[in-house]
Amino acid sequence: MKIAQQIGFWLLAILVMSLVYQSLLGSFLGSFILASLLLPGAALIVFGWQLWRKGERGAWSYLHFFYILLFSLFLEYLGVIVAYWFIFELEFERLPKILVNPVFLWLYMFFIAFLHDRFFGKNLTIVELREEPLWFDLVSDRKQIRVDLRKLDYIESRNERCFLYLEGEEVQTRERITQLEQRLPEGFLRIHRSFIINPERALGISKQEVQMNSEVLPVSRTYKQQVEVYLAHSPKKSRSN
Repeated sequence: MKIAQQIGFWLLAILVMSLVYQSLLGSFLGSFILASLLLPGAALIVFGWQLWRKGERGAWSYLHFFYILLFSLFLEYLGVIVAYWFIFELEFERLPKILVNPVFLWLYMFFIAFLHDRFFGKNLTIVELREEPLWFDLVSDRKQIRVDLRKLDYIESRNERCFLYLEGEEVQTRERITQLEQRLPEGFLRIHRSFIINPERALGISKQEVQMNSEVLPVSRTYKQQVEVYLAHSPKKSRSN
């Protein structure tokens, strides 16, 4: 089903952009070909954006994303060159000048990436992200280890340490909870300055507290709105107090 949805999204993106480009070219067939030629750059932006959001923040990650931006623009210009030869028949005066404007091309690609994120990014749960283990790297007791986030119940910040509780196992790290929150994939929920939960493993969630197996975790006033938004989209996880 998700593959069909992805295919449907990209076909719809081509159709919409074809209608936009038709005002420039006057021909739907030509605009459809142009939209298809410019699609690879947009797809690369979507893929790069998803990887960047799930990765660890740092100078190298920003540099890698910058390289993705440059390569996506290179793909767009390749598409424009092919269109210049195939659609505009090497007549430069027929080529809309906006198509060689890098700002326009980047805006087009980020617009597609934004729509893709609205349709698919926020609806993924931890279980739906992947069927195999969802590995997460961190340093514990001066050793680099990997934990499976699919088994994670919640994270607790206490005494300048963070404790990850995974199916009865406890893992400690000196990484701050804010740093962990930034590196976690979509689907985890911050409910308190000291707690991040995996909603998929919660027994019940309300605006005041979260039931995690035998533990009851409080929802603070600061993060109450985030919990309310989650409950509005996931009513099956809610329970009344």
